[in-house]
Amino acid sequence: MSVVLAGTTLAVVSVTDWPYRAPCAALSLWAAGMAGALTALLAGTYAFAAHPEAVLAHRLLGVPADFVALAVAWLFAARITFSFLRIHRAARKRRAKHRALLELFGRPSKARRAMVLPSRQPLAYSVPGPEGGHAVISDALLEGFTGPEVDSILAHERAHLTERHHLLTELCDAVRTALPRGQLTIRFAERFGALIEMRADCAARNRCGRHVTADALGRWTAEPTATVPAPPTRAAARTCPVSARRYHLINHPKCCSSLTAAGAFAAACSIAAAPVVLIGAGTLSALCALICG
Repeated sequence: MSVVLAGTTLAVVSVTDWPYRAPCAALSLWAAGMAGALTALLAGTYAFAAHPEAVLAHRLLGVPADFVALAVAWLFAARITFSFLRIHRAARKRRAKHRALLELFGRPSKARRAMVLPSRQPLAYSVPGPEGGHAVISDALLEGFTGPEVDSILAHERAHLTERHHLLTELCDAVRTALPRGQLTIRFAERFGALIEMRADCAARNRCGRHVTADALGRWTAEPTATVPAPPTRAAARTCPVSARRYHLINHPKCCSSLTAAGAFAAACSIAAAPVVLIGAGTLSALCALICG
């Protein structure tokens, strides 16, 4: 069940086009698949510990299939865990060095609640760290963008910090490292990064308005802001260009208010709860058998 839950949600989020219409729901569905897979793995381990003879008795071609599946699942989970710890440790070192450089070359802006770098290029990014991390912008961005657009860009970057998107990205990288290399793995990594950016767009839209956020995004990438972006084609949606992000901002007053999003949230709840329901049903059956003799 662990493999089915994790693999199915990963494939659905990576291959289909609907996640760009409901990015928050898509991220919730993937997280629910991971949580459900972990719960199912723990339940399978408990079943083996409580009744090893029953697990070992189930054989396929002379091999204890349940025990082998459980061992493979734990190996995969261990590989993801070790990859995440390695990636997280390396990222923390890079961020610590970057924060030291910001202290040397940047200046804090109390009005914007951000670090400002002296640069002729418009820059905006976030650096996680102690006390919530830093949102970083450049002098060129302050000079070339309007006040509401700068606020929208900073709201986008602060959403990355407050919602701990760096941890989600590191977990995505760990899953990608643990999976065999292939087209699906590459598409999953690209799709996950795009959905994270769209989630931050939604946070900026809620704070500053969808049109201001879309205009700031268009100016940031030198995309014409006077024209309304067309719906992304199936091929373009795979890479999530800026036009797809702007289309979502302009044409959806709320981030996940469609029927697609509602269905995805319902599926996420069902997937996360499925292993718990099965465990509860099995426990009740065992109690009934014990009581009834």
